Amino acid sequence: MTSTEVTTPEQLLTELAAQSRMPIARIGQALMSLGMITDEQLRTALAQQQLTPQVPLGETLVRMGLVSRAQLQTALVHKMGYPLVNLHLFAPAAEALRKIGHAAAQRLQVMPLMLHEGRLVVALDDPASRHAAIDEVEFIAQVKVIPVLGKCLDLDGVLQRAYEKLGEPAAARSASLDPMRPLEFDMAGTSELLETLEKEGRSVAASTEAPIEQSDNSLVRMINSMILEAHREGASDIHIESSPGNDKTRIRFRRDGRLYTYLELPSSYRNAVVARIKIMCDLDISEKRKPQDGKINFGKYSPQHRIELRVATIPTNNGLEDVVMRILASAKPIPMSQLGLSPRNLAQLTQAIERPYGMVLCVGPTGSGKTTTLHSALMHINTPERKIWTAEDPIEITQAGLRQVQVNPRIDWTFAKALRAFVRADPDVIMVGEIRDAETAGTAIEASLTGHLVLSTLHTNSAPETVTRLLDMGMDPFNFADSLLAVLAQRLVRRLCSQCTTSAPASPEKVEELLADYMHAFGAESPPAERKAVHDDWIARHGHDGRLHTFTSTGCPHCGDTGFKGRVGIHELMVMSKTLRRLVQGGARAEELQQAALREGMRTLRQDGIEKVLAGQTSIEEVRATSNV
Repeated sequence: MTSTEVTTPEQLLTELAAQSRMPIARIGQALMSLGMITDEQLRTALAQQQLTPQVPLGETLVRMGLVSRAQLQTALVHKMGYPLVNLHLFAPAAEALRKIGHAAAQRLQVMPLMLHEGRLVVALDDPASRHAAIDEVEFIAQVKVIPVLGKCLDLDGVLQRAYEKLGEPAAARSASLDPMRPLEFDMAGTSELLETLEKEGRSVAASTEAPIEQSDNSLVRMINSMILEAHREGASDIHIESSPGNDKTRIRFRRDGRLYTYLELPSSYRNAVVARIKIMCDLDISEKRKPQDGKINFGKYSPQHRIELRVATIPTNNGLEDVVMRILASAKPIPMSQLGLSPRNLAQLTQAIERPYGMVLCVGPTGSGKTTTLHSALMHINTPERKIWTAEDPIEITQAGLRQVQVNPRIDWTFAKALRAFVRADPDVIMVGEIRDAETAGTAIEASLTGHLVLSTLHTNSAPETVTRLLDMGMDPFNFADSLLAVLAQRLVRRLCSQCTTSAPASPEKVEELLADYMHAFGAESPPAERKAVHDDWIARHGHDGRLHTFTSTGCPHCGDTGFKGRVGIHELMVMSKTLRRLVQGGARAEELQQAALREGMRTLRQDGIEKVLAGQTSIEEVRATSNV
C-alpha cells in the first residue's frame, strides 16, 4: 500500500481494491512493526485503555505522548492499508452526501465520499478505532460503511462547502456529544422515552421512511432500556412486530411462556428500530428480503450488564421485517434434583445417563427446557475421568470441563459433521443439540452402539411418538432398539405464585374429576380397585389431615397480578425394557408403546402434571393447555 494521497474516485477504488488484499492488522501491532512503540509501551497503553474503554487505543497512545497523530496516520496507511484521501481536493458524490445529513456528519466528524457496490465510503480521522461513529453512520444511512482515512485541516469547513452545494443550510455542530462516549440511558424512563418518541414520530409522520439519527438518542436509549427491562423481568424473548401504514410497531415480551405487550412505538420508527438492532448484531441492514440471524453482546453497550441475545429477523408482507430476540441463559446448569422430576423419574434418568454407552433423548417443543435438562444431566456426569463433547446451536449454557462446539450450517458445519468429528476425538459422552435429519440420527445411533453415551433433543410431542418418528426417518429398528436407553418428554407450565397462593379442601367432585383425568391414559374403564389405589397414594403424598386440597392464586405485586411466577417442568420418562425393545423391533405404533410403558410404571405428561397440581405447584388449566389426555 502506498502513501499516495487520493484525490479522485478512480484512485480511491484502486486503493480500496489493494486494501482488500492486505492482511488484517491491529493498530498496536502496526505501530510496533514500524518501530514507533515498544511492546512494554503497548501493554501500558492497553492497561490505560481498560480504565477508559470509551477512548480508542490510537487516541490513548496519542494522549499518553507515545506517538504523534502523524505517526498514527502513517501506521494506518502503511500497515493497515487504509486509503488516505485528501478531503480538500476530493469531490464527494451528491448521492453519498444525501445518505447522511449535514448535522450528523458534522457531529460525528465524518465525510461521505461515494457509494461503491451498495456501500457508503466514509472518511474519518481514525477509521480503525471509530467503531461507534461507523455504527451510527450505518444506522443513519441504512447501508454498510467502508471507512477510509481522511486528511483535512478544517473538516467543518469542507463539510459546510460540500453540503451548501446540495442546498442544505449550515448547521451548528453539537459539541455536547462525544460519539465515542457510551450511550447513556435511564432504566426508569421508558414511559418518558415513549412520550418523546411519540412527539418525534409526529414530526416525521409525513414520511415513514425518513432517516432517524441514532443519537437523537431517545430511540437508542429506549432499545437499551427495553433489553434491560426484559432481562430484569425474567423474559425469555423480545418480539418486535412491524405493521404497514400508520399502525404502530408493537413490542412484546414472553415471560413464563406467555406473551404480553411491553409498548407500542410510532410507525415512523419501525425501520429505525430494526436497523438499530441489526447494527448491534452486525447484520446487513440493507438486506430486507431474506431472514438473518445474529447475536448481540449487550456488554459492549453497557459494560455493567453482561447480557447476550440471539437475534432473528423475519421478512413480512409490505416489505417490512419482524425481529425476535432470545435472551440467552448464560447461567450455569442447575442440579438434576431441581428440575422438578418425580422421585421415580429422577432415579431412572440418573441411572440411564450413568450408563457407559447408549442414547438418551429429551423431547418437546421449542422453549420447553430441553437444553437445560441435558446440561443438568451433563453436569451430573461431568467428572475429570470423562471426555465430553457438545455440538450446540447456539451455546446457551457453558460448563467447565466440557468441549463445546458451535455448529454453523451456513458453512456446512452441521450437527452430523460435528458428531462424526467427535467420534474421532476419543469421547466418552457426546451431546448433540438437536437431531434434525436422518443423517444426524443415523450417526448418533452408530456412535451410541460403539461405546459412547449420546444425549440429544428432538421436536416430538411424547416419548412413544419419538420412537415412531425416528423409525419413520428410516432408522434400522434393531440398531435403534439396541441403542436407545430412555426418552424424556417435557413441557414447562407456569408455577403458582408462592406469595398469593391459598389452599382449601378439595370437593369430592373436584377429586373425582382429577381421578378421571388421570386414569384416562390407561385406556378402558379402570377397575375401582385401581382408582382407589391411586386415590390412597395421593392422600398419602399430597393430603393434609386426610384430605386433598385445591390451590388458587389471586395475584399480587410479586407476580404482577397474574397469579403465576416462574415455571415448573412436567415430564414423561420412557425407559427401554426388553418388552419395549421387542415392540420397537417389530415396528409397533406409538399407542402400543405407550400402553406397554404405562404398565411398566411410566406416567404421561398429563399424569405428571396432575401430580404437580395436587402438590400446589401449578393449576390444572396450565397442565391441560400443554399436554394431551
